[in-house]
Amino acid sequence: MYVFSKCISVNRTTQLLFLIMCLPIVSIAQVSYSNRVVVVGEDEFLPECRGEVLKQMEGEKAPLMEKIYDAIASWESLKPPKGIEARFAGSNNLLEVTLSAYLKQGSSKTVKSGATLMLYINDPARIAGSPVVNNIYLLPEKVADFYGYPVYQNTDREVSLISKIRTSPFVPVTRGEYLQQLIEVETKKLKEYGGENTDNDMDKILAEMEKAYNELLKTVPSAASELKVEIEKFRTDKAKQGTSNETDDLLTSLKKELDKLTPAERDKPARYSPGAMEKYNNLSGLIPDNNSDEGDALVKIAPEFSGLVNEKSAIRFLVVSWNVGDNNSTSDKPRLYNVDADAKGFDLDDYYMARLYRQQKIWNDIFNLVQ
Repeated sequence: MYVFSKCISVNRTTQLLFLIMCLPIVSIAQVSYSNRVVVVGEDEFLPECRGEVLKQMEGEKAPLMEKIYDAIASWESLKPPKGIEARFAGSNNLLEVTLSAYLKQGSSKTVKSGATLMLYINDPARIAGSPVVNNIYLLPEKVADFYGYPVYQNTDREVSLISKIRTSPFVPVTRGEYLQQLIEVETKKLKEYGGENTDNDMDKILAEMEKAYNELLKTVPSAASELKVEIEKFRTDKAKQGTSNETDDLLTSLKKELDKLTPAERDKPARYSPGAMEKYNNLSGLIPDNNSDEGDALVKIAPEFSGLVNEKSAIRFLVVSWNVGDNNSTSDKPRLYNVDADAKGFDLDDYYMARLYRQQKIWNDIFNLVQ
């Protein structure tokens, strides 16, 4: 009996010694903080200070946003953050996460703008970017994958679509449908202006072409260059035309373009290019059916997605976008951001945001919230 009791005592002593030996290791692994100042350019940063996590949610979708917050806030780098402020702001359909590097301000600290992550809940309009007209868009291009979910380049930026709906989010738009939409919009405009026939239709078209040029310049520079040539041609023709009243107004021209189409042609998928207005002498931008390799397909959001805009009780899909780094051509593409552990100054918030992009466990937890 004495030998047995002695063995138990030795075993307990060994366990205690092992735990004591481990304590320094745990202490070393803990994050240390300080108020050391690092000067970058003309700014004084506090890259080692103890940061804060701030949260403000409002609206009917706040409970859904709280679940996303819980997943992201579980990240060890935010418990608490070092050298950055993490701000979660939720309202309507959007939960915006901003990571901002701390700067020294007198005896205290402050932040300026930072890297951002935007998560839109059940917001179909965010999938396709800016519309060509009302609810009709250029077909976004799938350019990558985000942990198994598609990444699309739309007219505004890259977005990831997190959805378990087993249908495409895009439905083709027919030529007739597109022209009818243009006619409805123009008719409404004329009614709002008291039915007057405006003389600045070509100015409107030119403005639309220039808007499309600026959007293409951010995404497809080569196509933007081609459009720039067409814009200059259009501007020249406009100058030659002067104040002539011989040409039809926009509404009349659109109606004539629709009337020229046979029933079969009206049912053909629509393809659009701002340059088509000059190249094919139309005011709709439609590409002729026999040149279907030109331009971009026109689409609308599938009803399986558009019908969820008022869903507030569950996350049916998420549209995720980013703003990381100071390069406008890649700021929406965190997969291309070079994660540098020696990041300083304002690069520190980009460093943490790029790391968040790579936290697959956190994203799997968020994906599991989507029903």
